Amino acid sequence: MDELSQAAQPKTIAKATLAITRGVAAGWAAGIPQVVVTQIEGHLLGKRERADIGPRFVARAAQHEGRPLPEPVQWLLAGVFHFEYAALWGALYALAVEPVGARRVPPWLGGSLLGAVIYTAAFSPVGGATRTGAERPLERRRPYEMLLHCSAALSFGLTNALAYRWLREHW
Repeated sequence: MDELSQAAQPKTIAKATLAITRGVAAGWAAGIPQVVVTQIEGHLLGKRERADIGPRFVARAAQHEGRPLPEPVQWLLAGVFHFEYAALWGALYALAVEPVGARRVPPWLGGSLLGAVIYTAAFSPVGGATRTGAERPLERRRPYEMLLHCSAALSFGLTNALAYRWLREHW
């Protein structure tokens, strides 16, 4: 059977559907502690406003489009965006670990790798938050900003991997 025919088999479609659904659920679950961890760190550092990464990113994106947003709308759209990207990263994680075998990928490893990919996609020199100007360039960041960015990405990655493993074993 050729690859296209194999991919279209009901069992293959069912497995992919369940994996993606588990991944989205894990991503949504991981999005909550990500925000809590970052906000607590920001509060403890006395820089809580720097932990408001999502609203700053949405505001900057809207600014680039020539459509400035009122602050309440920034927060609303940031919440929507947060759970959209959480779902996306969760689904991508599922699609990455399933072919390898979800039980063969330790959550600490898969979660750390996912955190590194998210950090790169958001906060590195090529990352969306950096490229839009929502976050300062690396050379101008304060150490506490690096801490907030790294812990946001890592807390999401680890929680997502643990939640995915749990969902995979129980559903």
